[in-house]
Amino acid sequence: MSVVRSAAALTAAIAVAACSVTPAPRTSGPVPLVSADAASFAPLVPTSATESSCVQPSGAPLPPGGRAVAMRYSGPPHRQVTVTLDGDGNPIKYLDVRGDLSENDGDAGNRTTIGLFLEQGYAVLSNRSAAEAPVMLEVPVDDVVSSSRLGNPREVMHEVLESCDRIN
Repeated sequence: MSVVRSAAALTAAIAVAACSVTPAPRTSGPVPLVSADAASFAPLVPTSATESSCVQPSGAPLPPGGRAVAMRYSGPPHRQVTVTLDGDGNPIKYLDVRGDLSENDGDAGNRTTIGLFLEQGYAVLSNRSAAEAPVMLEVPVDDVVSSSRLGNPREVMHEVLESCDRIN
């Protein structure tokens, strides 16, 4: 696994969540994906207990026979969690996008994205600030899958699958 991956990997993952990608503040090039310790990441946009509903993910690249299910939380902050399943129904990707989910290309608000690539064994943690340069970290998936600081992705994945798998 390389230390630096292009921002295109996260951009593609964000499309899975049916959220369009809003340009980040200008940087001198691609946002570097830095290998780091999960403890060094502080989500810019926190989770919150808000009402949720199942939504149909759109534009998600799926493996053969695979499907995706998603849950949107009303906020604030707004949040959408998408779980991609392989052809056997096993979770292979988890994407939690919080904050500005808009398609606005102008004054984009704060966004935190937590992407777990379960088969590959890594996670991408990203903060896009309305005022500062974006941050993207690559960490081992085992370091974040049950992290309460990151909203406990394992529990949220279970909630999304229990609530939405029959609907989507």
